[in-house]
Amino acid sequence: MPVWKVFHSSDTLQKEEEKQAIAQGATDFYTKYGLPAFYVHVMFFPFEGENKYTGGKKQSRFVVVEINHIARHLEPGNRKQAITIKEGIDKVMKPLTTEKGIHLEYCVIEGLTELWRINGVDPPEAFGPDEQEEAEKSRQFLLKKYNDWQ
Repeated sequence: MPVWKVFHSSDTLQKEEEKQAIAQGATDFYTKYGLPAFYVHVMFFPFEGENKYTGGKKQSRFVVVEINHIARHLEPGNRKQAITIKEGIDKVMKPLTTEKGIHLEYCVIEGLTELWRINGVDPPEAFGPDEQEEAEKSRQFLLKKYNDWQ
C-alpha cells in the first residue's frame, strides 16, 4: 500500500479541492501501474507555523510528505524507476506547492510487504491474478466516476 502523510502549514492546502487533487493524483499514479485504488491512502496533518522548524528556524509555509510504500518496492539501484516515482510525485504535488512558492519536501520509505495486512488478511501476491482482478475493478470504477464528473 502506498500511504501519503501530508504534513502542511495550516495556511496551505486549506481547500477541499486541493486535498482532493492530491488524493486523486496519488491514486491515479498508482493505479496506472496496476495497484487497486483501495490500496492508496492520503492523510493530511495541518500544523501551525510556530510548530515547524528547519535548520533551527521557524518555517511558516511548507508541505512535507512522507510516503510509505509497502505493496511495491523500488528495484535496488534502478535509477530510472526512482526518477519515474519522483516525477510522479512532483506531478501531483508541485502545482499546489512549489509553483505557488510553498516549500515542498518529500521522502519515500519502503516497508516489508510481509508485515502488511488489510482487515486481518494478507493482500494477494504482487501482480497475481487476484490483485489484477481487483485492480481492473478499481480502474473501471474510477473511469466511470471520471466520466460522471465530465
